[in-house]
Amino acid sequence: MVTKDVVLDLGLRREAPVTRPRAVGSFLVPLLLAALGGFAVGFAPQPAMLLGAAAVLGTALLVRLEWAALAVVASAVFEDYLALADPRATKLLAVVLVASWLVRRSRGPLRGPGHPLAGARSHGRAAVLGAVLVLVVVLLVATVLHPNGPTGAAVLARWAGFVVVLLVLVDAMRGPLAPRTVARVYVLACAAAAVCGLVTYLVGADRRVGGPIGDPNDLGFFLLAAIPLGTALRAGARRPWVYDVAVALSVAAVLGTLSRGALLGLVVAVAVAVASRQLSWRAVVALAVAGGTTVALALSLFPQLVEVSLDQKGAVADQNVSERLDLWESAGRMTLDAPVLGHGPGSFSTEHRDYLDRLPDSVDHDLDVAHNTYLETSAELGLVGLAAFLGLLAAGLLAARSGWRARGDRLAGGVGVALVGTAVAAVFVTEQYFLPLWLLCALAAALAREERA
Repeated sequence: MVTKDVVLDLGLRREAPVTRPRAVGSFLVPLLLAALGGFAVGFAPQPAMLLGAAAVLGTALLVRLEWAALAVVASAVFEDYLALADPRATKLLAVVLVASWLVRRSRGPLRGPGHPLAGARSHGRAAVLGAVLVLVVVLLVATVLHPNGPTGAAVLARWAGFVVVLLVLVDAMRGPLAPRTVARVYVLACAAAAVCGLVTYLVGADRRVGGPIGDPNDLGFFLLAAIPLGTALRAGARRPWVYDVAVALSVAAVLGTLSRGALLGLVVAVAVAVASRQLSWRAVVALAVAGGTTVALALSLFPQLVEVSLDQKGAVADQNVSERLDLWESAGRMTLDAPVLGHGPGSFSTEHRDYLDRLPDSVDHDLDVAHNTYLETSAELGLVGLAAFLGLLAAGLLAARSGWRARGDRLAGGVGVALVGTAVAAVFVTEQYFLPLWLLCALAAALAREERA
């Protein structure tokens, strides 16, 4: 018989679990940070609180790719407001987005084997990514041939920023981020920007609706892209009135910008939507009623303000036309002078005056852009660069068309309509350095028809 003492002697006693003391650093680091934060708040409360809030927000965006992507999309239309806090704000958000993507990618693919699109491929998405690759190669070669100093480096960085944002958005929308969510955030952000622009106009701060984007032409370009997206999102929405309000506000603000390019783009977008049977005549009438009501209310409630705006627009209209014709001629001559790869990124702002027989009349402001996306691209990147850029837009349009025709996806159809409208408006403004065209191409790639491998 084995007694208790024998068991103990044989070393079979069950030992109590040993509780190890926690590492000092596990609680010392948070305690130290809290103490430093307390001292900082005591000495400089406002800067410390702002810095702390920025740190918390940056950390949240860094660990959640979806939040970072949506922050970039939503903040783009408020670029000038953010610049009041820090001129680098939008660039910093883009950097955070890329960092968040790298952190997320370090853990593996953005979708697992169980993802419904696992093993699927899309010719439309591949075409968009291929066009981006060609454009990147052209940008690098043109920069090597014509560095153009700090100006060229700055313009190349802007191109690179939007290329990277497009690639990250396409990858994110294949995984945790739904394209519909991205479009929804963009539409609502544009509606909020439209409200800001309309308010600043009505209080007399601006003679044209601008607000979050200082140049009314650029604001009109952002809102133009949001109108077809909002119309597409309305179908099947749980609260369709939200998108009705967003679209109505965007239309009203586009009218208030008095941007001829945005208005022409809107007319073409509506015509394409009707021709492709994405928009019924009833919806067209509703849009016309919204626009007419806005004009009637403005004329009845603020007749003097509207009169001043129209008078000022008419006074500078002839000068604007003369300036743009001269700038377009200069860009055309630069293209003919270096037709293959152009004069390099950033060259138009520094060299276009050398290609003018005379300066535009009554110039009292810097003429650093061509007010034509395509001519400025050809002047800086040559016909090869222009072909690559047009190829990207065409690939986006075909990708959106594939999603619309294959699945009847209304959002894909809206993306295609928005691309056509913005492509038309880009004839009159320089918009390769703003988000809408790149965002629409990313959405088109994400919504393209998927084919089982």
